[in-house]
Amino acid sequence: MNSFKGFFLFVLLLAFFSADAQDDLFRVKAGFGLATYYGDLKEKAKPISQSSAAFSIGVSYDITDQIIGKLDFGLLKLRGDDRFNKRVDFINRNLSFQTNIWEINLGVEYDFLNMKNEDYILSPYVSLGVGIFHFNPWAYNRNGEKVFLKPLGTEGQGLLAYPDRKPYKLLQVQIPIGAGIKFAINENINAFFDVSMRKIFTDHLDDVGNTYPDKNIILTQSPTGASTIALTYRGDELSNQPYPSTSLNRGGYTKDIYYTMGIGVSIRLNNFAIGGGGNGGRGGASKRIGRVGSRSSRLRNPGRVF
Repeated sequence: MNSFKGFFLFVLLLAFFSADAQDDLFRVKAGFGLATYYGDLKEKAKPISQSSAAFSIGVSYDITDQIIGKLDFGLLKLRGDDRFNKRVDFINRNLSFQTNIWEINLGVEYDFLNMKNEDYILSPYVSLGVGIFHFNPWAYNRNGEKVFLKPLGTEGQGLLAYPDRKPYKLLQVQIPIGAGIKFAINENINAFFDVSMRKIFTDHLDDVGNTYPDKNIILTQSPTGASTIALTYRGDELSNQPYPSTSLNRGGYTKDIYYTMGIGVSIRLNNFAIGGGGNGGRGGASKRIGRVGSRSSRLRNPGRVF
């Protein structure tokens, strides 16, 4: 895992320091917003419900005037809790999870309007990419202690009695699919609003995705038997609900996904100077930031968009 982090950090730094040698093609960007989970522990895909903070940084490169390549690094948190569901069997299950996530995504963005040469002040866009993310679901047990769920094998993962239930991997591939709108504050700075859904290939983001394992098998074969059963089904914490039949689904009702929404800014670094004194670009000429609508700005009135 450290090799993944080191490699992508190297790529990010290389892109950053290459910006000074390019012709206004590179940008750095940063954003913040909300991250939301949808899966077996959340009955409805409400965009704000049970959301947490999300942060991102990245670099982009103008492949053409309207096609942009980008590399993004994100830090976020996801959570889900049966307390907020309405289905009685979900409420009685009484499960919850939280996980921190780091992700690295490489993608392509398409601007519907040419903000660089056709002088549009704003443009909607869509994006598509591929990336990796790391998660590690955990919950608080009845003593208030934080417990990571994967090592417990809450659905019998890793036991001889369940050879088809393999332990899930915490490092996974994902496909981010997004859309948004960007607005030019001036020639060098864009603000943007972005919504992005992550198509993932694990149904255990929340540690829930199969039928209930046999209680006696877990107690006799698992090295953490009692602790595992205590977090496999938690209805007994509410009203002494009996442990469910192994024919009943613990999860698997819907595939897990997560999505983010937020705002941010991107800054073109080459030839960038606030006020005077800058020495960027060809010939060392200084380039001041022009306000939108000023004579020194190429950007025109947003009426041209419509």
